[in-house]
Formats: sequence, C-alpha cells, structure tokens
Amino acid sequence: MMRLSTSTSTRKFACAIPALKIMPDLAEYMTTKEAAQELGYTARGIHMLIKKDKLEAVSVGRMYLVSKKSVKTYLEKTQGMSKNDPTRGKTPEE
Repeated sequence: MMRLSTSTSTRKFACAIPALKIMPDLAEYMTTKEAAQELGYTARGIHMLIKKDKLEAVSVGRMYLVSKKSVKTYLEKTQGMSKNDPTRGKTPEE
C-alpha cells in the first residue's frame, strides 16, 4: 500500500479497499452456529433464513452475526410448530 499524502488529518491510500465498517456490539449478536443450536437448524439453514429475511443479521467479513432479538422473535412466532412444518416462520399474509 502506497501512501499518497503525509497529512495526518486526511490520509489517502492508493488502494481500492473501502473504509472498514465499525464492528457491531457483540452482546446483541450471535454466530450462525449459535443461532442454529438455538432454533434447531443447521448453520446452512440459518443462512437461508437470513437470505429470506426471516432473521436479521450483519455481515462481518465472510461471516454473519445474527441478531439475538430476531432469533427470539422467530422462536416466539414458531413456538409449538414442528421443524418441518411448511408454515413455520410464515406470517398470515404470506
């Protein structure tokens, strides 16, 4: 990485890497593996729920951190349903 400017207030670099995102508060998030254990799914199943917007998550590098609040909400919504129930996680409008 080659520095283009020596000013400490505005440093510019000759690379195409965007500025790093600020890390979320980890107390509010869990890994996909932890979410899978909590919900009774596999980690891949959690990825699918994230893609379908059933769970809220943030991408950190190559992994997702799942919101504990969204896991709790999903558990409450699907309480008493079988893991294989086709209506699990669907809202009445769907």
